[in-house]
Amino acid sequence: MLSIFFLFAHSIQANEDDLCDKQNQQCVETGKWNFGLSLGLGVRTNPLFESSNIPLVILPEFSYYGDKFFIENLDIGYTLFDSAERSLNLIATPSYDSVFFNRWDPGNLLVDLSALSSEGIVGIGNSVIDNSTHIDPKELSNRDFSYLGGLEFSQVFQKGQIQLSLLQDISNTHSGKEIRFAYAYSFSRQLKTTLGLTWKDKNLTDYYYGVDENEIVDDRGAYQADASFNPFIRISFNTKADGSGDSWRLSFEYQKLDQQISQSPISVDDYVMTFYAGKRFQFK
Repeated sequence: MLSIFFLFAHSIQANEDDLCDKQNQQCVETGKWNFGLSLGLGVRTNPLFESSNIPLVILPEFSYYGDKFFIENLDIGYTLFDSAERSLNLIATPSYDSVFFNRWDPGNLLVDLSALSSEGIVGIGNSVIDNSTHIDPKELSNRDFSYLGGLEFSQVFQKGQIQLSLLQDISNTHSGKEIRFAYAYSFSRQLKTTLGLTWKDKNLTDYYYGVDENEIVDDRGAYQADASFNPFIRISFNTKADGSGDSWRLSFEYQKLDQQISQSPISVDDYVMTFYAGKRFQFK
């Protein structure tokens, strides 16, 4: 997270008759599109200087699961291996750092509130500016939306699940790399908590939070960010554990930002909080 941002829960394939066992909350019917819409109140805090928090009110969602190919909101994947306990996917997924620079970024419209959607200190950035002096992000060049691609491994346990994603920029935006890890634990069918972290390499972190010489508008120096390590915790509640039908949902996430991000002259906070409460409607 950043969240925001962000590991995703991918469901186990249905059986040969495309039937879904409603007792298994991870089971979905294959070969059909699923659409939903959440209406509620929520907010994602924005750690950037002179930047407004991001309201979360209407959250559309869609998904499709074939025998191998799947789409889940902004994620696109292909299953290489799948069993009842584990899976290995090829995955294409957004880098969510751009959500703080553009209110209408896709990551602010298609927000994943499930238990396994994601978002420490490694080195010190090379900065010659006073950290108490901030730069308005609007004075900088555009920080573009980017896509990452790679491998995603998932392992299911009796009351939990782990996911590990190894990702590389495939959109030719910043040539960065990202590692996402999360462990989700089910206290009940409705209540889950997730602990995780996101590691971003120097290229990715510096692209979004560094300040180049050609972006300086006064006598302040440039800022070069290093790799960053961002842990998070998320609590998710859904009145329908199997994800079918209309339901009420509640989600809270707190992400601690690495010093490489929080010490940037365009940042004012060392955390991102995301909260949402509302009702989810499923369309068939």
